[in-house]
Amino acid sequence: MKKISLIPFLVFITFISTAQENIDYEDDTIVPIESQRNYFGTNISPLMTGIISERNNYDIKVNVLYKRNYGEKNLRFSLNHLTEGNDLQYDYYQPTSSNDTSITRRYFNSSYYHYDLRFGFEELRGFSGSRVHVGLDGIIGFGSQHLGYFNKLFVLDSIGNYLPTDLDLNNEGERISNYLITGLDVSFGIDWVLNEAFIFTMQITPQFNYYIFRNNESLIDPANEYAEPINYADFKLGYFDVNLIYRF
Repeated sequence: MKKISLIPFLVFITFISTAQENIDYEDDTIVPIESQRNYFGTNISPLMTGIISERNNYDIKVNVLYKRNYGEKNLRFSLNHLTEGNDLQYDYYQPTSSNDTSITRRYFNSSYYHYDLRFGFEELRGFSGSRVHVGLDGIIGFGSQHLGYFNKLFVLDSIGNYLPTDLDLNNEGERISNYLITGLDVSFGIDWVLNEAFIFTMQITPQFNYYIFRNNESLIDPANEYAEPINYADFKLGYFDVNLIYRF
């Protein structure tokens, strides 16, 4: 049923595209200075994922962005909110104890959220009604990492199956750690120029982050699972961003 909801979105894109007005190009290259030099937009990929997918989406990048055009370059600035998690109750589990009639498993879960500010530029190359860009941003922000675990007892039944019980083992753990975030991202994108007012952009954005530990907001660890938090580096191959941008 959710796929039906794509129809209004496709109609909207078609409407904007058919309303395309004349844009001045010289030999299939971008004009030296565009008449609408200010760009304002947002990432609509979470909306599209929610429409297309039947599952809850916990890996989300929401942002607002501003760009200023200088011919074949844009300076750009964005505020971003990123979350990562799992719609399951746990990420993985491992046995912690067993005997002839029972097994105890420990289940682990993790998630994080992160806010950041990005400032950089992108180089443009135009071809008729579309163009490509490569960009680079510096990243500064803050985030929180949530880790947790819980235990569950499974008991052997009369036919040899291990069934979960509702026994409260009273040894759940949780750690919430706060980090200062620095980093860089690179974007590789295609801009579809719909008309003089709107641009539809699709891009892949690999990013490298370095997380600097600040403090623990919460620490409950009866099973001594968690080591002392440290600074660490993280590389993500890329978020797929779909930006709808208004020029003025």
